[in-house]
Amino acid sequence: MGEIEVSLEERWGLGAYPVASVFGKSINANDTVVVEKRDYPDLVIYMKVDGACDVVLEAVSGALRKSDGSYAKISVNETIMSFSGAGEQVIRLSNVLTKTWALYYPFLHLKFTAATTIDLVAFPTTTPLQDAKIVEDDVGLATEATLSSVLSQLDVTLSTLAKLKRWGRSVEPEWVHADEVTAPAADTALVSVTVSTGKTGYIYGFFISAGEANDFKINWTSGGATKSIRIPFSGSGALQYVDFVALNEGLGADEGTDITITNVNAGSSGVVYQARLLYAEV
Repeated sequence: MGEIEVSLEERWGLGAYPVASVFGKSINANDTVVVEKRDYPDLVIYMKVDGACDVVLEAVSGALRKSDGSYAKISVNETIMSFSGAGEQVIRLSNVLTKTWALYYPFLHLKFTAATTIDLVAFPTTTPLQDAKIVEDDVGLATEATLSSVLSQLDVTLSTLAKLKRWGRSVEPEWVHADEVTAPAADTALVSVTVSTGKTGYIYGFFISAGEANDFKINWTSGGATKSIRIPFSGSGALQYVDFVALNEGLGADEGTDITITNVNAGSSGVVYQARLLYAEV
């Protein structure tokens, strides 16, 4: 039984990580290779052999060597690759290892069960959260179910953050649409929405079209007082306005009251008007 020396070089990615490699190396049965993965949570191994053999994770260790040159090994003895003849394989250690606690150790001792010639490249890698599986919870570690719950909560949190960034609060405004109105009387509510009980209403945008000049008002009630914003049209046309800050920010519409868009002057015969509101409530 002998220890096979590998070439070790350091690469940089998210941080420094070691790459172990050996090519065209003849080995005997029960020879071992020590692979360093540092504190990375997983390892990718490429192996090519010219004859039948098994590759066994014989042991792990927390330090490279003791003062006498030997290793303080913790036995694992789990087969991670099996070759019935010449061939090559690539594995991710976490996908084949059942004794997952071994992944927490920085040095891995690989043993070959038969004489062969090998090419080996091994390097550590991170494990995506959705792939992480801690199947033993003897020391209070998170379980796979817990990680799934965290992911679910993370999706909700990211969705909420997106709304906060877009609209300033956790809302998703929706358009309240109204049909066309021909020759509306003065102060006709071209579109209207009622604020739900226990809610405060916010106006994030509007659309108005008219076939002639007129003035329009966005109307609501805040703190029991009537509020309005006047929008003048100097001629026929259409206007759509949307903002991430509510038009009535700081003056939210009271529960149970109506938010409307009205035309100030009566519409002329045959002239078409239309309006809608981009509305949210919290």
